[in-house]
Parts: sequence; C-alpha cells; structure tokens
Amino acid sequence: MNSIITLDTRGRLVIPNEFREALVLKEGDEVLISLDRKTDSLTISPIYGKPTDLVKMEFEFGDTPGCLAKIAKKIADLKIDLIITESKSSQRGKKARWDIIADLSKSNKSLNEIKQLLLQSGFIDSMSITKIARDRLHR
Repeated sequence: MNSIITLDTRGRLVIPNEFREALVLKEGDEVLISLDRKTDSLTISPIYGKPTDLVKMEFEFGDTPGCLAKIAKKIADLKIDLIITESKSSQRGKKARWDIIADLSKSNKSLNEIKQLLLQSGFIDSMSITKIARDRLHR
C-alpha cells in the first residue's frame, strides 16, 4: 500500500485508516519514526514492546558468503528482536554493513554484554549500539 498525504501547519501527518487497520494501530499506540538521510526517506513502524528497549545497531563486517547469516544467528541466540533491518555491500567482496532497529526486551544481557559477545564472535569488524529514546532524535 502507498498513499500521498499532506503535512499540517505544525508538521503532523495522519496515517490513513487503511494503514492503521492493517497494522492494528489505535489511538495512543506508539510508533517508531526513522529518518534515512542517505535515501531521504522516513519509515514508520509500530512498537509492540516497551519503547525503552529499542536500540539502533550498526555493524561492519567482511562481505563473505554466510557472514550475515552467522551474525543474525548470534543476534537470535541473544533473544534480540529485529524490527527494521537493512544490509548492503559497501565494497563488494570485502566489506558490508548492516543497520538494525531492534527490541532488546527479551534479552537478559546488558548493552555492553551484547556488544562484547557479538564482537567476540569474530564475524564483526566494528559495531555500535545506540539507545532510542522517546521523543528525542538520535544519530
């Protein structure tokens, strides 16, 4: 589904009823809005857990067959729920990148423990984890 909508004078938009019904969204529900500066696009995603447990995870790793799947397996083992993901080769056959918005509410590990366990896996060259706070912009 696609729809063109108009912002009001205060910059607000109304999510069309068909979209709200498809996502079972009702008044008072919270959504995550993400800005992708590279593509000049916004993504709106429902939040079904506690918004305090949302993070942005950014990974750089070797662009070899199966590497992304191995990282995904480690993330699944840590009980991290992926909400939005985007992966791409930054240097084909050499380097790749994976950006994730994730819900950590089911994981029993701290942010530091998650980062250390993922880095120790040997599949990841570098990574960052940033908490996403309600009503604040994060980079």
